[in-house]
Amino acid sequence: MTAFHQCFQQLGDWFFPSVCVQCQSIICTKHSLCEHCLADLPLLDITTHANLLYRPDVVELFPDCQFDHLFACAWYRPPFDGWLTQLKFNNQIHYKNALSLIISQQLTVSKKNSEIWPDLFIILPLHQQRFLKRGFNQVSQCWLPCLANENIDCQCLQRTKKTQAQSSLSKAKRVKNLHGAFICNTDMSGKTVAIIDDVMTTGATLNAATAALKKAGAKQVWAFVTCLTPLEH
Repeated sequence: MTAFHQCFQQLGDWFFPSVCVQCQSIICTKHSLCEHCLADLPLLDITTHANLLYRPDVVELFPDCQFDHLFACAWYRPPFDGWLTQLKFNNQIHYKNALSLIISQQLTVSKKNSEIWPDLFIILPLHQQRFLKRGFNQVSQCWLPCLANENIDCQCLQRTKKTQAQSSLSKAKRVKNLHGAFICNTDMSGKTVAIIDDVMTTGATLNAATAALKKAGAKQVWAFVTCLTPLEH
């Protein structure tokens, strides 16, 4: 960074200071979290279970996963549930910055503790009508800045079925609702493919996407999510 750009950034921080989304203290960073609050966040331990499908409490909650590997940053509890809700429905950008920081940190740890790594990353698409209504994909907003050095494909997986909102459905109805919701138009033979979503509640959406990718020849499908929904939700 040149001296001019450093000066310009310092002036921006002076006139438009950022605040930590947790403690509201003024911070000189675009990530919306101070270092103390970041260190205190209840993140999942990726060093012990790089693949969360080997963690007993996760397996008990999600026994029917069709994908081969599971990564998540945290449980869908405070403060993460509030941040994701505000981002999804109110497009509060400072929460996006905080979530991206957490995702980047957890991805770095996961990659260091994994013997293999996906060949391709796919952010689960919204149906076109839902995307037009909302105007953005909150998963892309959080995750794309964290995948700058990864191979990303935004076209190969398509959501062709307009499904009912999953939040109002039982587990069985979620599975039925998502049957045939995705198609993959690219040969995935021999590839390890990662699919990305914000919250995993039952795994029905991720399982439906996994089925489409394995039908296209994927060797393995990994699921990457920001949060896992605990039993009390």
